[in-house]
Amino acid sequence: MKYRVILLAVFLPLVLYVNAATLDCIPVQVKSCKFSVPVPESWDTIPQNALEQKLGKGVAILGLYPKEQALFFEEKYIILSFMPTVKGLNSMSFDTIFDKLKEMNERNRMPDTDSLRIIYNGMDRFSKDGKFWIRTSMTVCMDSANVNCVQNLLLSKFGYISVAYYDKSFVTPDFENTIQKMVQGIDVDDDYVYVESHKDSAFTPAKIAIALGVGILVYLIMVLLDKRKKK
Repeated sequence: MKYRVILLAVFLPLVLYVNAATLDCIPVQVKSCKFSVPVPESWDTIPQNALEQKLGKGVAILGLYPKEQALFFEEKYIILSFMPTVKGLNSMSFDTIFDKLKEMNERNRMPDTDSLRIIYNGMDRFSKDGKFWIRTSMTVCMDSANVNCVQNLLLSKFGYISVAYYDKSFVTPDFENTIQKMVQGIDVDDDYVYVESHKDSAFTPAKIAIALGVGILVYLIMVLLDKRKKK
């Protein structure tokens, strides 16, 4: 419970506008960013009331699940959220952001307990067509349930667009490819695009946020494993 309260206080995003009128591309506006999200073929949106009942208000911007699934959180699902930073990221190079996030996550890993064990499978960085994102992979074992997790943090000017994919079985290359295409297809408004700096300003933890990626990912898993929401 302590972890949940702390993480909610730090990462709770202010969602101003989400329009799911079309499933091809969903426009999203939050306090510090504006972007549109493509919905993968054969996937559908999780109703907002189901997300709020599962995670609480304001935690997730958007949820997706495969249409053939009977339950929203049965086996595979995607949770999209926005994680603002205190200061803009444009004053830092992509390599610096990646190195500092990796260092913080390793330093602030959650310790194993009798009911929770986290297996970290590594972090990678990607850049293509002017977009920069960081991929974190892990397996969370909670009591008798296991969840494989792949989180992609797409950099924007004032924070990270998080696309977290959860799978209670093996993450296949096809699903991994689906997520990567989705991340690459996110269109960030020009006013909020991350532009890499090749001359870093002085680094402070506030600019990146301690244990940003891993912390919120583990919190969401703990909630999602707690119970399942039926359609």
